[in-house]
Amino acid sequence: MLLLLLPVCSTSFSQTLYELSYHFDNKDGRGNCKAFINRNDDGTGMIRVAFTDKATNTKNVFEMDMEEHFGVEDNGSEDTTLLIFVGLNPRQITGNAHYMQDNFVFELSGEGYYEPSFVLAIGDDGKEETGNLDDAKLLNQADLTEELILQYYTPEDEVFQNLFVVTTRGLTSEEKKTQLFLVLVANTNDKKIGKTCVTDKESTLSLFSEVAEFLNIGFVPTVIEGNSFSKVNVEKAINALRPGSGDIVVFYYSGHGFSDRRDNYAFPYMDLRDKSYQTFGGQYAMNMEMVYQKIKSMGARLNLVLSDCCNNDPTQSANLLNDEPNTRTSSVGWNKNKCIDLFMNPKRMSFIMTAAKKGELSAGTISDGGFFTFNFRETLEKTVGNFNKDKTVSWSAILNTAQVQTIAILNGKKCRQPDESVAKCVQNPIFRSE
Repeated sequence: MLLLLLPVCSTSFSQTLYELSYHFDNKDGRGNCKAFINRNDDGTGMIRVAFTDKATNTKNVFEMDMEEHFGVEDNGSEDTTLLIFVGLNPRQITGNAHYMQDNFVFELSGEGYYEPSFVLAIGDDGKEETGNLDDAKLLNQADLTEELILQYYTPEDEVFQNLFVVTTRGLTSEEKKTQLFLVLVANTNDKKIGKTCVTDKESTLSLFSEVAEFLNIGFVPTVIEGNSFSKVNVEKAINALRPGSGDIVVFYYSGHGFSDRRDNYAFPYMDLRDKSYQTFGGQYAMNMEMVYQKIKSMGARLNLVLSDCCNNDPTQSANLLNDEPNTRTSSVGWNKNKCIDLFMNPKRMSFIMTAAKKGELSAGTISDGGFFTFNFRETLEKTVGNFNKDKTVSWSAILNTAQVQTIAILNGKKCRQPDESVAKCVQNPIFRSE
């Protein structure tokens, strides 16, 4: 079964916001209902339902966590034409009416998107009642007015405060001098995983360039891809970095990776061969921990060293899974204060993270790229979004959530294993901070 401001920059946020109007032809005491659905591309989300109780004529608002599942055929098999947003852990925000848990069914359209179709209410006795969908509106930034938000949130709620009350903090004169250095390495020419590397490259470059633009700080990218992909060019790019003490350095790798059982490195080696006749390892490889230590020694305020690759036998490549249809994407923005708190924190921090622990293969799709990269990006954008209710943000929380979500998104999927058998996908991202 199933399952949406202050004016901000137009940075795209990979989430879907819907307002649904619906009713039930039954005796459950509710008048016309409205639902505000906030669905993130990683399958997480939140639902708020507002209705007037017929008996007391009082307004009621309930909030639920959201979990999505495909439908189920009569024979018990998965029905991928239906995507169900299941409302979990209902919490009463206003009012005192009894609430039957609503779940929202989206149906696959001819355009390849899941669109709102109908509503299922689940009673305390487990019985289902079907609700009639009267209207469905995909919401964008301009639709997020005070009038709309106050139907679902109180003025004291963190979301309302984020959107309409909190004053945006400006950067200090020193913060405005910050440079965000990005070294992005992607094996886009590879015959097996090149297309996913292209997706990773484009999404990562877009993400950090938009962060720099949103914060109005400098952006210094170096992209190593295609015919420029080689260990020599990676070393040159790292050695050319000259970050100041207040700057940010991001190193990102998407390509083949491997581990060596004979050493103690938990993080993988990058396979940086640029010719088919070159051999694994040695002069054509570089361990991510070596890169991390090198970049950390340069003294920047914030260092992020990320890799999306396998961490196993060098003869094996990442799992490429089938793309799946998605919901339409809303055009909404980021929260400036949360972005400043995350990227401009004066505390000196360094983080290294990779897609899979030693002995595991990584996985991805062509449309979303590597699952780790996808979940890291989604988690970061959720963190700096206006619907994030956390008053504080941190890189440790982002990496931890990206780890959990990568594991969750692969749950139930089948992958090729290191021994070439096919079984449940097992991929556990790891990270370390200093």
